[in-house]
Amino acid sequence: MVEKKSTTLLDHLTFPEDLKELTLDELDCLCAEVRQRLLEISTECGGHLASNLGVVEITIVLHTLFSSPTDKIVFDTSHQSYVHKMLTGRLDQMFSIRKEHGLSGFANIFESDHDIFGAGHASTALSSGLGLAHSRELLDQDHSVISIIGDSSLSGGMCFEALNNFEKLNSNFICILNDNDMSISHPVGNMSTYMTKVRTSPGYDSARKFFDTVMSNIPKGGPLKRRIEKGLDCLRDYILDTKVGVIFEEFGFQYLGPIDGHNVPMLMAALKYAKNYDGPILIHTITQKGKGHEPAEHDPIKYHGLSPKKPGPSVKKPLSNSEFFGDVMIEICNKRDDVVVITPAMVGGSGLTKFADTHPKKLFDVGIAEEHAVTFCAGLSRGGIKPVLAIYSTFLQRGFDQFIHDVCIQKLPMVFALDRAGFAGEDGATHHGVFDYTYMLPIPNVTILAPKDAFEIEHMLKWAVDQDRIVSIRYPKGSILQRNDIPKVPISLSSEVMIRSQAQETEFCLVGVGSMAWECYDAAQSLIQQGHSCTVINLRSLKPLDTDTLDPLLESAKNIIVVEEGMGIGGVFSHLIQSFSHLNKSTGQWHHIAIPDRFFDHGSIPSLRNQCGLSKDGIELYILSKVRELSHTS
Repeated sequence: MVEKKSTTLLDHLTFPEDLKELTLDELDCLCAEVRQRLLEISTECGGHLASNLGVVEITIVLHTLFSSPTDKIVFDTSHQSYVHKMLTGRLDQMFSIRKEHGLSGFANIFESDHDIFGAGHASTALSSGLGLAHSRELLDQDHSVISIIGDSSLSGGMCFEALNNFEKLNSNFICILNDNDMSISHPVGNMSTYMTKVRTSPGYDSARKFFDTVMSNIPKGGPLKRRIEKGLDCLRDYILDTKVGVIFEEFGFQYLGPIDGHNVPMLMAALKYAKNYDGPILIHTITQKGKGHEPAEHDPIKYHGLSPKKPGPSVKKPLSNSEFFGDVMIEICNKRDDVVVITPAMVGGSGLTKFADTHPKKLFDVGIAEEHAVTFCAGLSRGGIKPVLAIYSTFLQRGFDQFIHDVCIQKLPMVFALDRAGFAGEDGATHHGVFDYTYMLPIPNVTILAPKDAFEIEHMLKWAVDQDRIVSIRYPKGSILQRNDIPKVPISLSSEVMIRSQAQETEFCLVGVGSMAWECYDAAQSLIQQGHSCTVINLRSLKPLDTDTLDPLLESAKNIIVVEEGMGIGGVFSHLIQSFSHLNKSTGQWHHIAIPDRFFDHGSIPSLRNQCGLSKDGIELYILSKVRELSHTS
């Protein structure tokens, strides 16, 4: 556990106003105190540690020189906005971060006026910042717009779409490129190679040493403003004379850097110059992800996102569905030379770390480029390879057009392995994978499967790579589920009958979809003990539907309850009603438990499911309420 320590400045100043009065030494002290607080927060709340440790100086200098929220500070992805939150009125709430009803782990425009633009996905800050800058021009306003992007954001095409449009901007715009040579995993691609050349250029090292010399010759103890201004001209002339960053200049940016992103006076000088520059300017800062915490510096991948540390002896974590997926893919690729795995910058998140070590030539990390990932898979398929795209449900939303246009229209066989399907817990609304049923079901030529547990994940994957078809397999965030309550049924496109009452006409037929199948089973067991007749169907193939199995079961049920961890509008329920309209069923005999028409904030997965009735108790309560309704009407 990290011991909570008292602070000299952090808990005794009014932020961000008091920042402008601090000396250089006091700012350095504040940086150290903020890093200590970040460690304390991550111990209690988990969250994104390494990325926030890396932007401490950048964030403090921004709030020292600019006046938020009048000046607009936009974070790409925004998982690195914890320090920003501390400095904008939320310091006393930081230990609620990522907890239900607490602060979001990302920038959130509903949480604070200082959060100018919310985000949870990458490569958005340049587009949104450019929109803010043009709004400023159109409304004849006078404030700064600053977008902070990571070097891995440049692997996303959206960044370049934005860069391509800066030629029309006729006023100041500041982009800070936070270059830590990391995404969640190590960055990939030609852009990463280019950034490495810039980062390791002789100009960077020479500029850093030159500026350190200039600053060391300024009398110590003087006001920070005077010290910075004396060194500013030397820094500007020296760095701007270096011949790096050409690609950004081609897009119309003045390029300044690369500079040390942990050197407060250097950042102050660069940003003071940028603030008064007439046009778009990019400041290339070199930072260290995990700065100031040795374990995070050595392993920024492990410390990118943490779970809260629980008191007591450490317990070995059970295997997650993501890790289980990775193990199954190792087994498949041990036997198949024509199967490869693709991931958009989520090697660790998608459980592929061991796979990368075992089959490095069969793993393609394409960076934060979901659209490219889908069409790249289409090209692989067309060339005779069977691609498996490991992607979060919420990230595949970015590749929706490619899913339709490049894969499904052309009937190109591949496997979509949709991780984090359903509620994603503490990451909140931007990461909940609750729309894939709705956006995939209407598209022709795709087989959609929803496994209820680890057994079905494994066998569906092994079945899918053998098929000459497009297959989507969605599974939830969390630990694998292994149960032996009922016999394991071999995987095919048939539905599984988990319980079937012997009554000729069943009171309730519960249709559990994927993660909800076992919840329906447990609820039905309790209802049967209370004297109600129930059938439970594990609807593991959503498309195509197993009408041979489903027709007689649905026909013989007085009430059909469809339970799905997806949006209630346009999902599985709608699909079933349309598909079984031939049954002699009134609308009142169909019932639905799903996610209502609103976005859900962060919280634990069990809590979020309970709020929607997507649990054993919630399902049981819903059905018992229907029993009472029916008894009153009979």
